[in-house]
Amino acid sequence: MSVSGLCERCTHEVHDSCDRCASLVCYRHYDEASGYCTDCAAEVGLGGRDRPDNDPDGPDGTDTYRF
Repeated sequence: MSVSGLCERCTHEVHDSCDRCASLVCYRHYDEASGYCTDCAAEVGLGGRDRPDNDPDGPDGTDTYRF
C-alpha cells in the first residue's frame, strides 16, 4: 500500500496502515506479521512492541526533508 504523511503515533514518515483500525503508522508502530499497528497487536495479544529507531529492518537511516 502506498501512503504518505506522518505517523499517527509519532512524527516519523508513514509506512503502512493498520488492517484493524486503519491508523496510518510508521515502521516503528506497524507489526508486519499481523498487519496491525502496535496498539491493536497489543490489544489482541500479539505483542505489539514499538521498534527502536535503529531497527535494522526499518528505513535506511537517511533523513527525510520536506519543502
